[in-house]
Amino acid sequence: MIDYEKIIKEYKTPTYVYDIDTLINRVKYLQDKLSNKYDLVFAVKANTFIPKYIENYISRYEICSAGEFDIVNKLNISHNKMVISGVNKDESAIENMIKNYDILKYTIESITQFELLSNLSKKYNKQIHVLIRLTSGNQFGVSEEDFKYILKNIDKNYLLFDGIEYFSGTQKKSINRIEKEIDYLIEFTKNIEDEFNINIEEIEYGIGLPVYYYQDDEFNEDEFLDNVKNILDKIKNQKVTLEIGRSIASSCGSYLTSVVDIKTNKYGNYVIVDGGINHLVYYGQTMAMKIPHYEILPKKELEEDVYNICGSLCTINDFLVKNIKTRKLSINDVFIFKNTGAYSSTEGISLFLSRDLPKVVIKENNNYKLVRTNIKTSEMNFPNEI
Repeated sequence: MIDYEKIIKEYKTPTYVYDIDTLINRVKYLQDKLSNKYDLVFAVKANTFIPKYIENYISRYEICSAGEFDIVNKLNISHNKMVISGVNKDESAIENMIKNYDILKYTIESITQFELLSNLSKKYNKQIHVLIRLTSGNQFGVSEEDFKYILKNIDKNYLLFDGIEYFSGTQKKSINRIEKEIDYLIEFTKNIEDEFNINIEEIEYGIGLPVYYYQDDEFNEDEFLDNVKNILDKIKNQKVTLEIGRSIASSCGSYLTSVVDIKTNKYGNYVIVDGGINHLVYYGQTMAMKIPHYEILPKKELEEDVYNICGSLCTINDFLVKNIKTRKLSINDVFIFKNTGAYSSTEGISLFLSRDLPKVVIKENNNYKLVRTNIKTSEMNFPNEI
């Protein structure tokens, strides 16, 4: 259990808290439900503060930018666990990686990237392992035709083709959709193997397991994962790795924000908190009408009222949640929003209004550690030359 009162007293708000025990137990739960048959990949973009804590529990890290590589590199995470992905592979960054490090794998998302990796591997006379990302019908990955073009033109002395990467989105709540995608990958893999007379070793599947953020959601995760495992078991001849960053990270995070003002007009009661949509992101939220899991401190037994919870940004869009019925609120009350371990700290519009970035606290074995203090975004938004 997180001692939220301790966090509030020592670190104030707004603050993110990441519970490492919850994080590790979550990884173990997923592994157990999938019978430890499938390697788990953590997407660093989901949360850059927790990768080191799960290094011994997952197989790989998906890294989608030079900045993410800098982070995991400084964390001394093994290069043998890094998959360099992303639609924009900066040439200088990739050259640095190929020249100076032995990275586990690179993905190919375009003909341009194929040529880049080919040229650099030859330049430094290094063999590199690659996955070709197959598009699901968006800007990511390559078409079936380009996939075949790459295989026809690949120099096997330098680029070692290991398999297919495929990702079609997050929050997949439909078992039927997952099954259709797996059936498609099985068929496509078989066709490629037959046409090119090769054995494809691996399918990395971005399964997009759902996180149920809202109080009205009904979800039997045990049953859902049992069905997922049965579908994945249809893949008989390839190693399967699963990229599931959101589902790994969400439950370990809490976001704390304090009430700083309360007002009432003919449209309702409005509460202003010291955070906002620049810090808090829930996937699938619709105009703040869905109610996420939360609690309020201090705990009090008071009559209830209905409130709109708004952030500190000067925009009418800065609603965290609308029309929630809860006990009467006062200034300095603290909202604790749950399941914020994935994307909230990395996806919010953090620079808007030049408000400070929140602190980040890690809880591990009942110890609390400040791993980031407030960062003044006013310094980032300041024009250095006038």
